[in-house]
Amino acid sequence: MKRRYKFTDKNQSRLGILSCVLGAAALLLTGGILAAAYMEYGQAGKSVAVLGFLAMLLSFAGMYHGIRGLMEEDTYQLFPYMGCVLNGVLLTAFIVVYMLGW
Repeated sequence: MKRRYKFTDKNQSRLGILSCVLGAAALLLTGGILAAAYMEYGQAGKSVAVLGFLAMLLSFAGMYHGIRGLMEEDTYQLFPYMGCVLNGVLLTAFIVVYMLGW
């Protein structure tokens, strides 16, 4: 069996992992509300709007934690970058939807 040595004290960023989890939750929630709105031909109601606002807040929180994760020292940067990209794309989508007036 091959031994693997770790020559660094770096660990995965907990804030970066949290950012990815929040981004995934926001993505799933956004997909669900878009599917619900599509099935109701755009007349889904206030509950879908509230869930969309919740998804946007989750995305804001994920972006915040992703940026904080990027500022941590001695951690790997993969999860904070993934979380920032995912939450940034979601926030951009929310802004586009708002600007188009959907």
